[in-house]
Amino acid sequence: MLIDPVTQRQLPISLANTEQARSALLAWLAERSAQLVIPDTLLAEPFLNQASHTPMLVWIAPSALLEAIRLATGLTTRAPKQTAALLARWPTAPALRPFLRTLTASRPPDQLSLL
Repeated sequence: MLIDPVTQRQLPISLANTEQARSALLAWLAERSAQLVIPDTLLAEPFLNQASHTPMLVWIAPSALLEAIRLATGLTTRAPKQTAALLARWPTAPALRPFLRTLTASRPPDQLSLL
């Protein structure tokens, strides 16, 4: 779910489950200086390594808090796009923003650490 920052209009998107589609989406989002918000349960996904190397801000939301909010608001019985809309708005919610952390770039496996 995309949220237009000017109009606050929700823009649903669908994406093929392919590496090419994910790469194209990340490039498109980076072009528009978009912010991506994902639950921490997705940290093991391979596309996040690529996302961490794009000029885009990626926020990580704690899944335990996300699930508690979903349960309290009845989102567990609604379409996944409703949860996506919640995640998309999370950085603009003053009460929720402190719980976000940013995704940092992981070091390529063939690069030596200086520390």
